[in-house]
This record gives sequence, C-alpha cells and structure tokens, in this order.
Amino acid sequence: MLDPSECFAGPVSAAKQITLVLPRTEYEHRCLIVINDEKPFAICLDELDRLGRFRAFQCNENDAWKGLHIPGVRIELDETSLHDADRHYTPLGSMVRSEDKLAMRVNLEGRHYADSASLFFMEGLPQSAPHLSACFTRWQVVLGESDNKRVLLRIDAATKPTA
Repeated sequence: MLDPSECFAGPVSAAKQITLVLPRTEYEHRCLIVINDEKPFAICLDELDRLGRFRAFQCNENDAWKGLHIPGVRIELDETSLHDADRHYTPLGSMVRSEDKLAMRVNLEGRHYADSASLFFMEGLPQSAPHLSACFTRWQVVLGESDNKRVLLRIDAATKPTA
C-alpha cells in the first residue's frame, strides 16, 4: 500500500530523483528514473516492443511517457546473485558496483542507435579497490526503511520483473 503523499501521476520528465514509475494503462510501461550527470534517464523495466528490457533514454523533456511516480525509492542488491563483473558477461539489468558508484547495465538509446552501456546513478559510496567491480543480477526497489520498508519491485536480470 502507498500513502497518497508517496505518489503522483505525471510524465517521466517530472522526476527529480530516483523514481519508480508504474503504468496506469496497458499503453504505459514500468520504468526506473535515475539521475546521471544531473540529467534524468528512464530505464524501461518491461519488455518494450520486442526490443527487450532495460532500454534507457534521456527523459528531461519527455512528456509522452507517463505513469504513477513513486519518488525517493532505494535500490537493494541481492548478495546471493553476486559475481565478478570483470570476468563474466554482465547481462542487461545487472547492477554494477565499482569505484564509489552504482550503475545499471542498459541498452542506452542514442540519436540513431542503442548500445550497451553502464548508466551510473549513485555516487559517493564507499570506495572499491581500483579496477575491481562487483555485479549483482538480482536487486529490488524499496520504499522506506527498517520497519516501514516495503519492497515495490524485484528484478532478476535473467527473468521478468515481479511485484
């Protein structure tokens, strides 16, 4: 359950922090809005027209994509899905922890293409050793902390998302 103060309907361009956007209709998509280099990016968590999941695009002026915004969500990493990102293939949708940052592997849409990339959206974390990283294929989106924490979405980079 959501408190009415925890959500609002709007276009993806309205997001100013890490935000989960839920679809209100069959024509909208579940997205995670992240801020990279002070610019918002929408990451589609649903299958998108046979293009796959985890497609990302800059959304600061996008009023076409809409949904129910749940701002201020947090990401939690499933330590049982941990592997060495330097030695293994890192699937799209995986979270990669390196340096003092957290990134998601996405298909980043450019002007005329989409290319696999790491989209950094959290920084200032405890520093990792130089040139070392850790990959997590399972993670979850949560709202609140401690006794008030609610899991809003679980992601396994190899399977479809579940609520």
